[in-house]
Amino acid sequence: MNHVHAIARLIGIMDDLREKCPWDKKQTIHTLRQLTIEECHELADVITDENWAGIREELGDILLHIVFYAKIGAEQQQ
Repeated sequence: MNHVHAIARLIGIMDDLREKCPWDKKQTIHTLRQLTIEECHELADVITDENWAGIREELGDILLHIVFYAKIGAEQQQ
């Protein structure tokens, strides 16, 4: 799968989650804030440990948060 298709798939997954998952539906930029901070701390820890598998996983989590914020912004025409 090339990068364009992977990003399109990620956006599609976020669209589905935002539409169908009760937890994802109710999230706002404010409710996500602390979770994003926690993900950044987790990334910092695995970087310190030079844990490349962990770095990859935490970067994926942060990327999902970025897409989540973008989705909420689009919904609010921001």
